[in-house]
Amino acid sequence: MSASLAKSRLTSAIAIDRAAREAQAVIDRAKVQARAHEVTRPSRHRKLARDWGSANSIVGMDARQLRDQARHLERDLDIADNALNVLVQNTVGSGIDVLAAPRLPGQPINRGLAEQIDDLWDSWWDAPEVTAMHDYGACQQLLARTWFRDGESYYQDLIGTVPGLVHGTPVPYSIEMIEPDLIPLDMTDPARNILQGVEKNAWGRAVAYHVYKTHPGDVYGAMLETKRVSADILHGIRNTKRLHQVRGLSVFASAMSRFEDVKDYEESERIAAKVAASMCAYIKKGNPDRYGENASTVAGQMVTPEAGDRELRFVPGVVFDDLLQGEDIGMIDSNRPNPNAGSWRMDQLRAAAGGIGVSYSSLTRNYDGTYSAQRQELVEQWGGYLMLAERFIALAVRKHRLRFIEAAVLAGKLRLPRGWELRHLAASTYVRPVMPWIDPLKEAYGRGEAEDRGWTSPQQNTLLYGNNPNDVERERADWAARRAELGDAPPPAPATAQADRSAIRAASITAALRD
Repeated sequence: MSASLAKSRLTSAIAIDRAAREAQAVIDRAKVQARAHEVTRPSRHRKLARDWGSANSIVGMDARQLRDQARHLERDLDIADNALNVLVQNTVGSGIDVLAAPRLPGQPINRGLAEQIDDLWDSWWDAPEVTAMHDYGACQQLLARTWFRDGESYYQDLIGTVPGLVHGTPVPYSIEMIEPDLIPLDMTDPARNILQGVEKNAWGRAVAYHVYKTHPGDVYGAMLETKRVSADILHGIRNTKRLHQVRGLSVFASAMSRFEDVKDYEESERIAAKVAASMCAYIKKGNPDRYGENASTVAGQMVTPEAGDRELRFVPGVVFDDLLQGEDIGMIDSNRPNPNAGSWRMDQLRAAAGGIGVSYSSLTRNYDGTYSAQRQELVEQWGGYLMLAERFIALAVRKHRLRFIEAAVLAGKLRLPRGWELRHLAASTYVRPVMPWIDPLKEAYGRGEAEDRGWTSPQQNTLLYGNNPNDVERERADWAARRAELGDAPPPAPATAQADRSAIRAASITAALRD
């Protein structure tokens, strides 16, 4: 009786649950059909995108795979390698230079301090990192390349006496560059507020990083022991696109499938071309009974012991005069190379360039088009490069500069004037890569006109050339003195030179309008 009663109750409960689920499904379908936007209504032809959770959940699932795939593309696909080259070239170039401009707010630059800081910085530039393998320009390039490819890069500040470390310059400050592999993505401990290797406070600010002592990919990196490093000395540059995102994702994330398709398609086209080159012709027999003949003579002609051993070689201007009776040469049409392969590839790369953040012309090395179209593309894309450069300056170069000034003061290499703070002494001008010119004459006239009208300063124009205004001023003075020693004609006065430039520009504009 107990078993029968239990079975009856279970059957009734299952029926009630099934009815409740069906009723809920009807309500859910009604809600979906009642949505105002058509794109939010799923159908057989359109599936709704799934929400994969927070940014950190997505990073935890995919960051390592995306990082490995991006490194694979860099190794094996020249277009992906060129995309990283373009990003690094237009973001940091040969290295973002820093020109000292120490001053109190509202006061002029202290030239004596500026020269002293620049001399120390120039010597530190040559040996800034712990391995003594790279100068500061190469350090910037490696940090930026790792940032773009892997989605993040890290570095550690080392100031003063550090066990086992010998600083490469008189200023006791060095940096240690760290790959993102050394900060474990799978290290999460809610009890200690650690998420993906980053320890945070209650407000979400990083207070420490947990770092492997050896690289997990090294042959001797099996002992994955971590150490806690304060966020005051270890800093990261991350590619984040959502709020509260702790770790970064590769710039290839949205375009990776397209790059893989291009790679597979190019490989298929190359294989097809090789196969087509191997198949050039075939012999058509006149009589089916002649296939497989082993006779030494056929229709009075001498043949090899086995008909399959006969060779007909293709050479320029060949004439086949040794065909047997009834035989004919048939050519194989391979339809290779594919005339549409180039246009398809360019369309795919044009779309991929936008996802990565580089210009299509730079990615593909295809510079066809008018001056106006080329310049418009360059101007629009240069804004993206400037955003990346400013982010890199804020997260890396400016922090390096401040630590360098701090270490120089602590070591007695610089003296902090009375009433000054470190930020006053560290005030600097950061020289980013300059936008290349498509037509240098037109660009030079435009910048000269802006300077003459007072819209910009000579120093700013000099920086746009990628030069140090102080060096230019000293070299111009030295050259003027040299010309005076040689008895050469002195340079024109500034007012006369400005009038001459204005006259030349006016004549050029008039000629251009007339043409």
